[in-house]
Amino acid sequence: MEEVLVSVIIPTYNREKLILRSLTSILNQSYKNFEVIIVDDGSTDNTEKIIQEIIDKRIKYYKTNNQGANA
Repeated sequence: MEEVLVSVIIPTYNREKLILRSLTSILNQSYKNFEVIIVDDGSTDNTEKIIQEIIDKRIKYYKTNNQGANA
């Protein structure tokens, strides 16, 4: 039986101190058929740099202009 693809969506804004911990937790799960979609609402800290240092094809990173969570 094929495992279902699970999408984990992380909205973020200036969370350089927490994003690595969040991603590490997700990547260490026993279930492996997932993608992580990170939507960065225009962070001005090192959030993007930290995410780009993690090499995993399941991570998809999108950065938008600061528009708030509803956008």
